[in-house]
Amino acid sequence: MILSALVASPPADEPPVLFTIAAWSVLLMAAVFVSNLLAYLFRQRLEQANALVQGMREHEYVRSVQQPVAAVLIAAVGGYGINTATQEVGWPGYLGWLLGMPIPAGMVTWAAIRSVRQRRFDEQWPPDQVPVDDPVKIRSTLRRVVHQGADAEQADSPALERALALLLDQVLPALRERRDRGPRRWLGAHRVTAVLVFGWAVATLAATVTAVAPSLWDRRRSAWIMLAVAVLVIVCLAGGLLTVLYRYSRYRHTILADEVQRSAGAVRRRIVEHRLGISGTVDAPRRRRRSIPQDG
Repeated sequence: MILSALVASPPADEPPVLFTIAAWSVLLMAAVFVSNLLAYLFRQRLEQANALVQGMREHEYVRSVQQPVAAVLIAAVGGYGINTATQEVGWPGYLGWLLGMPIPAGMVTWAAIRSVRQRRFDEQWPPDQVPVDDPVKIRSTLRRVVHQGADAEQADSPALERALALLLDQVLPALRERRDRGPRRWLGAHRVTAVLVFGWAVATLAATVTAVAPSLWDRRRSAWIMLAVAVLVIVCLAGGLLTVLYRYSRYRHTILADEVQRSAGAVRRRIVEHRLGISGTVDAPRRRRRSIPQDG
């Protein structure tokens, strides 16, 4: 009964329900792909900005960066919903709003949960562990290590030694392993992302096929052409999205591994030199402007 209602012919001025769902789904998928593609194309500037803001404490980063971004998205999607409610656009407009709203709503919810959970990470020093997949924690820990390593009185502290061991002996090898893995291993490590993208694509294809099925049975050439174009676009968007996510992930792990090796390694080297009496004090690592390498 539900399927027949979805496939049934709507009023003359409205498109089929499943066709509208498929169209909005393709548009949303295209928006996600384009946003990730732009982030990858401008990855050097974005990563330079990330290196600055992600060095702050975890709860400060969530409050100052993530929550404002999510609030802007909520306002934008909410404004679209108000416009849909005030303008007589029909149910397709409401459907687009319902499909788009979960993304910013989920961002706001996750930012709030993360802020509550991770406040303890900033209060504990040294941390019990530094998650390899969390660049905010890695950079904030690295910044505290560099700051304490610049002070000769704190250079030999057990806390600093523990933090250096976490960064250089655990985090750095894990970052290099993630940097060097191929597409198949990346997909295996990101099964949830892969399943969501593939499931999204399959559901959109199923809605498209079901919507044009009556025309396909009538052997209309235009329906077959539309179906072929839809399959090509959806497959390209899903494959392109996963490709961009893989390459961007590889690039970020490369940058993080270089930062940890350069900064934490310099602190450990200066501590050793200080203990051996090679240098009188533990100097802060020299800050050098370096160009971020291109992704291979």
